[in-house]
Amino acid sequence: MCLMTDATILVAPRELKDQVERASRVLLCEASTANRLAEDITFCEINYSQGISSWLEAITSESETFNKIQRSSLELRIPSGRKSVDINFDPSLSFAFLARTLHTQEKYGITWSCDTEVIYGNSKIASVNLKLDNPISPKTNQKTIDALSTGLRVSLLEWNQLDKIASQFLLSEEILDES
Repeated sequence: MCLMTDATILVAPRELKDQVERASRVLLCEASTANRLAEDITFCEINYSQGISSWLEAITSESETFNKIQRSSLELRIPSGRKSVDINFDPSLSFAFLARTLHTQEKYGITWSCDTEVIYGNSKIASVNLKLDNPISPKTNQKTIDALSTGLRVSLLEWNQLDKIASQFLLSEEILDES
């Protein structure tokens, strides 16, 4: 959510994904992790907003916390033979890093709930309950369809911060010549 007083910029979802992926690689994330983070943040920005700000907050946290955030969505699964599970996060983390995985699981009959009400991507989550109790059902996401056709309005300040980090991904010819 951009405040009315914030300047915004219209970007394509693919542009956002590419910038988050590049910036994550600059921060030494492995390629598949950077890709997953980029998909998570893009999904969140489309559906909940505050994805970019959650990512910017995460990269300024302690490295151990950032490492936990990178692995968080991988923990969202129900163990074999169980119908439900509670997953706890310490410290709590922004919903932005869980949203895409949780919504994907809905397609496979898994419902979810969080310990706090999720309004925006930066909502802090300490625990998630997963429950296998629905029939499998394909879902279309109108917000994604709209974002792909008309673009996404994001905070210009946050976009510029992200762009500054991502721009370091490409090396200048001078640096390449030195190596």
